[in-house]
Amino acid sequence: MLRIINKDLRLMLASNMQKGLMLFIVPLLLIIIEAQHMDWMYFVILISMTYILIMTPFSLDISNKTIGMINSLPISRREIVVYRYLSIFIYILISIIYSGIYLGIINKIGLLNVDYFNPSMIAKAIPYTMIISSIMFPANFKFEARIAQMVNAFLYSGTIVLAFNLAQTSVEIPTNIITRILEGPISILIAAIFYTLSMLLSIRIYENRDL
Repeated sequence: MLRIINKDLRLMLASNMQKGLMLFIVPLLLIIIEAQHMDWMYFVILISMTYILIMTPFSLDISNKTIGMINSLPISRREIVVYRYLSIFIYILISIIYSGIYLGIINKIGLLNVDYFNPSMIAKAIPYTMIISSIMFPANFKFEARIAQMVNAFLYSGTIVLAFNLAQTSVEIPTNIITRILEGPISILIAAIFYTLSMLLSIRIYENRDL
């Protein structure tokens, strides 16, 4: 699995498009979202950056035709799927560190007062990311690239629209049902169930898929 991690990180660092996206995604979100609740702004940034990191390996595998190379490694398809799911937590950690540094610099130079580390929002972002990824991953393992990318784009758009709304001044945060779910312990249970069932489904799909 370390070989796949190394491959994914090297491909992302070698892509100018991905490096540019990671560089400009934070200021872009800060510009286009007028948020009174800056803690939810931090949530939006974490979700967006984690999504980019999770989905980039899939798109790079397609564009660089590295799927054959992955399957030639001395690991089973089951292990490949398990790695993809475990990588969620690696990429969340990277997003937390990267956004903390980036937003800390923004705060330091006085451009904007925005959270750069918020444990409460991190606790909400983790199960949220797990649930969304649990829908995206089976689609990527099941469908051809074009269809999978359409599914990813649709889910990401819905995710960001919801996150945007949570950050807007018009949302009554205390009475929002999505907020109450994300703040409660039930979010971890729901995410764990989705995550486990999705992993089992993806393993079955990928083991039976002709490549």
